[in-house]
Amino acid sequence: MDKVDPRIRNEIFENRVKQFKLKSEKFQIKCFATSIWENTLYKAWSNILRSIIPNIEKITELLGNYSIASQVDDIALFEKNTFLCISSFNNKNIKDNERYEKICGLMKKLKNTCRMVSKKYNNFLIKNIGNIIYFDDFGNSTYIMVVLSKKNVSLELLKINIEISKKLFNNILNK
Repeated sequence: MDKVDPRIRNEIFENRVKQFKLKSEKFQIKCFATSIWENTLYKAWSNILRSIIPNIEKITELLGNYSIASQVDDIALFEKNTFLCISSFNNKNIKDNERYEKICGLMKKLKNTCRMVSKKYNNFLIKNIGNIIYFDDFGNSTYIMVVLSKKNVSLELLKINIEISKKLFNNILNK
């Protein structure tokens, strides 16, 4: 979409979608208006990845249950190689609809930086005035990110809950 005049992008996109749907006949298709200069490409690939994962609804439900039980504000699973968001759940009305795509880009940069200095990470913790962000290895193919705003939640208990949840989630992911 980068080369299309911004004033007529939506119109052109909608026309192309209609054309593709007419030609696809019996196949159900989903189209994405993407750009190489923004996060829309990550969002499109995340949607495609989610569409091919069996039991994605169950995974999202389990993330929601985990979020409520562990009193976390936001939780997400990322595919390990691409950092694309597989599934997420949040308890807050977060206005940034591209936050996971932004995180994907940042994590790729961190991974490349670590690779350049011959370091590898399994987990990390970021604390600031308002939040605690914990990112951890979550099995063969995923990372988990947990965001907390409550300072009274035990980080050690959070880590234990993640370890306990790994087996359940990985059994569902690997079906």
